Amino acid sequence: MKGLSEMANTPFFSVVMPAYNCEDTVGKTITSVLNQSFTNFELIIINDGSTDGTQEVLERYHNQDARVRFKTIQNGGPGNARNNGIELTNGRYLLFVDSDDVMKDGTLEIYADHVKDEKIDLVISSYNMNVLDGEELVDTRLVKAPNQLIETHEDFLDNVYPLMNKQLMYVAWNKLFKLDIIKKHEIKFPPYNSCEDRLFNIRYFKHVEACKVVSDILYDYSFDGKYSLTNKYFDNKFDTFVEFYRELLALTKKHEKGFSALFLKGVMSCIIPLHSESCLLTYREKRDYIKTIMQHPDVIRASKDSLTDTKIRQVMKVLFKTKSISVNYIASKLMYSISMTSPKTIEKFKRKF
Repeated sequence: MKGLSEMANTPFFSVVMPAYNCEDTVGKTITSVLNQSFTNFELIIINDGSTDGTQEVLERYHNQDARVRFKTIQNGGPGNARNNGIELTNGRYLLFVDSDDVMKDGTLEIYADHVKDEKIDLVISSYNMNVLDGEELVDTRLVKAPNQLIETHEDFLDNVYPLMNKQLMYVAWNKLFKLDIIKKHEIKFPPYNSCEDRLFNIRYFKHVEACKVVSDILYDYSFDGKYSLTNKYFDNKFDTFVEFYRELLALTKKHEKGFSALFLKGVMSCIIPLHSESCLLTYREKRDYIKTIMQHPDVIRASKDSLTDTKIRQVMKVLFKTKSISVNYIASKLMYSISMTSPKTIEKFKRKF
């Protein structure tokens, strides 16, 4: 237990931001944090081996405001950068912000109001998702959370799937975490290029008793639809989705059919990037990759159990149950082509899933 003098010097919030080659955007992000009406916070920025002028920008803000601290490390990805940031935190509550986003006015004050009851272990907020096609904004969607107070771990587990199905449980930046839970249980982001947020969240969810879900829109997330993670190939991407699926079912099996449907959606997002420029596999290697996925026991299990409450889920289940390499190769190539020619269309497709 901290003494009174130590508590008085403890920042209420620790805001952690990974930063990589973002000299053109990070200043605006930092300013949005410093302009918050709630001032009892620390901003910890991890310069993830940037090769542009990011370091100079961080030095300038650090010299202007003691609440801004930064550390430069070798490039290791956003998950590793966030882990480094968590190690430096001194606050009571933790939230994340990306270096190309802006913290909305009043965010910290609203979060502070939601945790007046110190029993709250997690706050989940609504957010805006902005889909870009280059510099053009082509679609905006509000991911709306219902106002909800969850007071027991069992009730929280009952709500994991409904909230996940609304796309509220995957990312880290629409949540407020308790730092003592993270440090006590040594919860870290895994060193992956996909699913790292999901796995961090799942490992935190194990320890959540009381949770507030709020309709307040506390984050604006923008991404280029053509170059989202869905369209990027990583060697271990499928393995990370399997790991997430298994940890999810280990957490709770109360909505297994729904989780299986979401898993199949994730698996297809591992096949789609085979058609991108980031994938250097030969045609034969791509077919072997799809074959390995089709024969994987978790995929077979999910394709048998998957919930089919929407037409798109019905189609996805049929695709995987065929176990056909050619059919899934053609289907994934079509989805990739749509995502590259019309990011707005593919986002609507995801929305109906």
